[in-house]
Amino acid sequence: MVSRELIIINSSSLMFYLIRENNENVELHLEDKKEYKQAGGIYKGKIKRMSPAMNAVFLDIGEEKEAFLPVKDLSNGNYNIGKPILVQVKRTPVGTKGSKLSENIAIPGKYLVLTPKVSKISISSKYTSPSEKKQLKERIKEILQPYNEENFGFIIRTLACEASDNQIIEDFLNLKQLWKKITEAFNKKKAPSVLYDEEYKLYSILKDYAGNFDKIVVDDINIFKIVKNHIKTMYPDRNIKLQFFKEKTQTIEEKYQFQKTISRILNPYVWLKSGGYLIVEETEALVVIDVNSGKHCKQKSIEDTAFFINIEATKEIIKTLRLKDLGGIIVIDFIDMSNEERKNILIEKLKEEAKNDRRSIKIKDFTSLGLLQLTRKKTEESLIKKLTQGCYCCRSNGFVKSFSLIMFEIEKEIQKRKPFATMSIKINPLLEEHLKSLLKSLKLTKNVKILKDEKLHVENFIIESV
Repeated sequence: MVSRELIIINSSSLMFYLIRENNENVELHLEDKKEYKQAGGIYKGKIKRMSPAMNAVFLDIGEEKEAFLPVKDLSNGNYNIGKPILVQVKRTPVGTKGSKLSENIAIPGKYLVLTPKVSKISISSKYTSPSEKKQLKERIKEILQPYNEENFGFIIRTLACEASDNQIIEDFLNLKQLWKKITEAFNKKKAPSVLYDEEYKLYSILKDYAGNFDKIVVDDINIFKIVKNHIKTMYPDRNIKLQFFKEKTQTIEEKYQFQKTISRILNPYVWLKSGGYLIVEETEALVVIDVNSGKHCKQKSIEDTAFFINIEATKEIIKTLRLKDLGGIIVIDFIDMSNEERKNILIEKLKEEAKNDRRSIKIKDFTSLGLLQLTRKKTEESLIKKLTQGCYCCRSNGFVKSFSLIMFEIEKEIQKRKPFATMSIKINPLLEEHLKSLLKSLKLTKNVKILKDEKLHVENFIIESV
């Protein structure tokens, strides 16, 4: 039985959602209040250009980069420059690429996901029993038939098996009403326009886990009230313990090892208990994971050592993909093994570990070069990309923490010193404008003296009482 907690850490510019399972930090989600945008938003976009060579149509949806809509996802071929289209973001901008769009709209509810442009009824892949799937599908189809004159399609979510008939009907009617508002907004608004987007990442996290949290801890009273109201409305039947964090002996970051988790995310090395280790590198096109034996040499043969380390690595690989939020094409270079049966055991072990991940993972076979390929659904940039920026010293050959993350750390250090006294903060000059903006938002411009030191690394800062 998995014990799951959600820890929400708020600041003036960033909000972190830390998911813990059995007292271990397994996922971290970041919401940048200035730039927040997530997959699932619905827009009235405008066609800017066609690209037959790339089999794509490029649209303006109000973002800095043009979004792209694959030709295979077009509902019909009648498209002209300037034409408005109703689209949904399936993946937010990644690197140099803009958002990936689709015309196949999917609106998630508590028990169902409405697919108004597709009449197909499907069911969550998390149901393993074919008879259970068939029985639930027939039941819900029959329940909703009197209310589905439009013949809308929908996906039955995992939580639906626990819901009553009235709860299913209410969820479906709410989704229909939301779709009506979206289509009305499409007819009224000019392109590009946002037609639907969730205000907080919190809502999508709770939906993804079907509200299946034993405890939610929040360190901000305003966010605490928002969470409380949302849970009361959407998950009244869930026994979720909601706690406002107000311990005086330690901060929320210290209690839940936040900084240690950030370090793990940014470190390309992942150490195994046996002494082996993984090296995880993310490129523009794919993620590469290299498995190494390190100092481990306790097995009888090289083949046995390879199998032992590889088996141990499978669990850490899936945990690492979740924690760093890595997606797309992933190539794993396991320690070489000649035994085909052991290779199959390795694949089965990976499949078993992948069940713990809410993201869809598809595992391929070993290639002729001995590499294992898998894909993990990608909806946004990895946490490594979100939490870092190109290094100003080596002209972006390496990376340093993002200014937003550094400001988050400074803000939390300042809060430790409540009640606020006069203090000085020594920083690298590159941070000056960002720190001034932070102090202004915290109304501490008169209490803090900013000292600049070009020799100080951009990630480091010194706070002293004056």
